Amino acid sequence: MASADDNKRKKKQEILPTDPMAEAGRAIFARQIRRMLSHEAGSRTGADIESVHQMRVAIRRMRSLFNLIGAHYRPKTTARYERGLRQTARALGAIRDLDVLILDLQDYQETLPPDDQAVLAQVVAMLDERRSASRVRLNQLFDSKRYARFVRGFQRFAKRPEKGARRLKRREAPHQLRHVLPLLLHERMARVKAYDTVLPAADDNVLHALRVEYKQLRYALEFFQPILGRSAGYFLKQVKEMQEILGRINDIAVFSECLSRLEQMTLEQSAVLEGYISARNNELAVLRGRFYDAWARFNSRASQRQFSDSLLVLR
Repeated sequence: MASADDNKRKKKQEILPTDPMAEAGRAIFARQIRRMLSHEAGSRTGADIESVHQMRVAIRRMRSLFNLIGAHYRPKTTARYERGLRQTARALGAIRDLDVLILDLQDYQETLPPDDQAVLAQVVAMLDERRSASRVRLNQLFDSKRYARFVRGFQRFAKRPEKGARRLKRREAPHQLRHVLPLLLHERMARVKAYDTVLPAADDNVLHALRVEYKQLRYALEFFQPILGRSAGYFLKQVKEMQEILGRINDIAVFSECLSRLEQMTLEQSAVLEGYISARNNELAVLRGRFYDAWARFNSRASQRQFSDSLLVLR
């Protein structure tokens, strides 16, 4: 039973340290579902490319949350929602990758002489056609009965207490957020820090995998930041810095892959794109230097103490 003090605090914040992990997660899912659906209309039209980005981020957060606390729900209950999130993320991702590439090409275009700008505009037009085709497929998904069933079911899951939650085998089994969360966050941290065994010889594939681990750590901290110590905010700044650097490195790898799939390029188009790729390779060298500087700061005693101190309030 929640105490009177807990009930008063509950009105001020979404989750409490004494909440069962399954119910704390349910509250976070409800918030992220609202975020996801609020950007659906904009994702349909493409009038603002941030809509696709924000909808995709909300979905990524929910997939990350299932990965973090999925053991507190029955697998048969959550599998359908994870599948729906995965399918929607895939359709959004096809558009988002092109959104980012086109913006980057347009920025580069401004640095070129007029003739080369015209040539690069032809390439952008080709990519825009692909983006339009991807948006048609996205809207077909949005209009499908499958998507409607996924959204309705997921909303019910997020609104109904105990729906899909695993039953405790023992009353004393750890299940409250204050008991379970420190272990989960330490595990996320360990998965990031383990990369010191493969740095600095890591290639872009390894850095991409590290970026994913940083993202999982960041989301986990942000989900529960309201009940963590104040130092969690300072530590999150370090995590975000690392993720932004690794994100840009990953973007450049995605750019190269997307452009390699273009067919029937003219000599002029190929030449302009070679210049673009060369410029991005030069940027990669700078980014790698920034990454190792940021990695040293992240692993400093001061930074790690911020992480540890943020968990002390859960005792």
